[in-house]
Amino acid sequence: MKIILSILLQFLIFSVSAQSNKNVLKMANKQMKLYKYAYAIGLYKNYIKKEGGDTLVFKQLGEAYKLVNQYDSALIYFNKASNLGAKLDSILPELHAITGNYSIAKQEYEKLIAINKTLYKDRRFYGFSNIEKFYADSLDFHIFQTKLNTPYNDYNVVPYKDGLVFESNRVNTKYKKRVLKQVSPEFAWDGSGYSKLFYIKNINDIRIDTSSIALWRDKHLTNKQFYIGTSNDTRILDKSLDFHAIEYKQDTGIKLFSNQIGGQLNIGSITFTKNGKTAYFTRNGRKTNKGYLLEIWEANFYEGKWHKNKKLFFNKNNYNYFHPSVTSDGNRLYYVSDEPNGYGGTDIYYIDKNEDGSWKPTSNAGQDINTSGNELFPTFYEGVLYFSSNGHPGLGGLDIFKLAKDARGDLTIKNLGYPINSDKDDLNFYINNGKGFFSSNRNGSDDIFAFDYVPIYINMCGTVMVDSILAPGKNLYLTQRNEFGKTQIIDSTVVDKNGNYCFKGRPNKDFNIVTNNGDGDQIIVPIKSNSFVKNNEGYEMLINLINIPLTPAQIYAKRIQQDELIAKQQNASSQLFAKTIDSLMKLTKDYIALHHPFNMISIVEKDKAEYYKLISRVRKMKGREIVIVSATDCNGTEQYNEGLSERRAKHLYNNLVKLSKNKVVIKHVGERELLKACDDLQKSIEEQFENRYSYVFILEKNNK
Repeated sequence: MKIILSILLQFLIFSVSAQSNKNVLKMANKQMKLYKYAYAIGLYKNYIKKEGGDTLVFKQLGEAYKLVNQYDSALIYFNKASNLGAKLDSILPELHAITGNYSIAKQEYEKLIAINKTLYKDRRFYGFSNIEKFYADSLDFHIFQTKLNTPYNDYNVVPYKDGLVFESNRVNTKYKKRVLKQVSPEFAWDGSGYSKLFYIKNINDIRIDTSSIALWRDKHLTNKQFYIGTSNDTRILDKSLDFHAIEYKQDTGIKLFSNQIGGQLNIGSITFTKNGKTAYFTRNGRKTNKGYLLEIWEANFYEGKWHKNKKLFFNKNNYNYFHPSVTSDGNRLYYVSDEPNGYGGTDIYYIDKNEDGSWKPTSNAGQDINTSGNELFPTFYEGVLYFSSNGHPGLGGLDIFKLAKDARGDLTIKNLGYPINSDKDDLNFYINNGKGFFSSNRNGSDDIFAFDYVPIYINMCGTVMVDSILAPGKNLYLTQRNEFGKTQIIDSTVVDKNGNYCFKGRPNKDFNIVTNNGDGDQIIVPIKSNSFVKNNEGYEMLINLINIPLTPAQIYAKRIQQDELIAKQQNASSQLFAKTIDSLMKLTKDYIALHHPFNMISIVEKDKAEYYKLISRVRKMKGREIVIVSATDCNGTEQYNEGLSERRAKHLYNNLVKLSKNKVVIKHVGERELLKACDDLQKSIEEQFENRYSYVFILEKNNK
């Protein structure tokens, strides 16, 4: 009998325990639906500790950790869910990127693309495969920590008068203790405070060197501690549940912005017209079955205070509207919404004013800006739209982008790159005359960073030689291809007397140094401006020696000069100076000898067959250099013969250059390079036939 009672008792304990665990899981799922992720985490972990996990529980716990920015923990539980067969879409590659593991992120995206090539576009995969591109302009930005930051979330800076307004969910611990018995100031999404607007008037000494690092603390819950509330992320919990306030020291210059804007729930994402008299802001609004949704309201400043005026007309039931940003003239308002008519996730919209001050219909910003991911935090400064996105190519999480004009004047999306962007979430960009602010959770919680923006150029210097001889006075050009493949001249210079030159160019870019070889051919030397060093005057990069080789024509010209010098030194009495053709015959055996009638440019009849064979060859020939050397006999004046030989060479040139794209060069030598002696006994027209020549040489372009 005792044994039976013992078994029954164990069964009852097991049944009560099992039922209790089911209630824990039920409560955890409810907290997820109500956006109370800080409490859902504790409940799921309690359930896993007693019951173990399954696909759904691991997936939900991973999602909760992801939404409170605890990416390492999220990755652990999503991997557990994946190992049990859960379909996670792009969650794993995105989490690997956020935790800095780009190689694994690429592998995970490759798996998805292999499964469904039409479903997964390559934008994110491209970004993770080309991370170095986002570091190219990293020298342009110098970032600083600010005294605005606490271990809580501080973000969303906007200029107001001479100071700044920003959002923060910091909790004043003294205030919390005073009201603990009445109501908790806790925001259940991440277990911190509700967002409020703060103002700092003096920002001259706002920059500091240290940062506040936020450490996550899981809530430790029991069934007795936990009360099933009906609030969500935008309502106050009925009871304080394991609330943990973090001590911090607030700068005395930071004040609440206005008691006239907002209430007990979240308030933030504010924007001001240029005169500071109209504001558009986000606040919790209508209660739905999804909780208190986000709405955009307008407030106006008059009689010394802010007056909540009205909710903007485009706010609809069951959808969220937030992150407003007005242009300086007040005629366009950007905002974000999760309306179902977008491109996926949250999209950026805008609305323009009519001349009478009324609003026109709203418009989606379009698929160039919006993606299947989330687009958030639009801002508009100095005529440029900035926004955050996790759908465009980036470093991971949300990156900050700008809508900029390309080389054709068309608008294109540009990632601001590192260090503005990181592998975490980066958002809310503000700039004014090269200085500004942005927010990032790279240190654990959202922090506000200041920055200076100065585009950096480096001095790229080197030496140019021609055939290992200094080449002063040579023109050099620095060129670059734009995104449409068009070559643009970035800088130009002239080589100095020591063979040196310098260009100014942007770091970490691909360039070409362009010059010519003296015969009109371009010499193109590719360089990449990434091997630079810092010195007292900025940044400098040394370019390897550029030694321009001589062309075949230059080689034989050089040899002619050498032969002429030797002939002069030997005091040659003979006028037989066949130097040009002798030099060319040393370079190639592929040539023909043509002759001309006395005082004419045409070809003699007996050489025409060879000439026609040459024409037939040239038509089919590619990548060669054709050299024509024309001469005259010694009859007539030297000046006349010089012109006659030039006309003969040009006649052949005009015929041959039309036949193909081979390079054709000419040299006319008059009576200076005779093949047969010319004296009083040998001056007859018939005897001087051999001197009325035109030799045509065929050379390979790399022939030396």
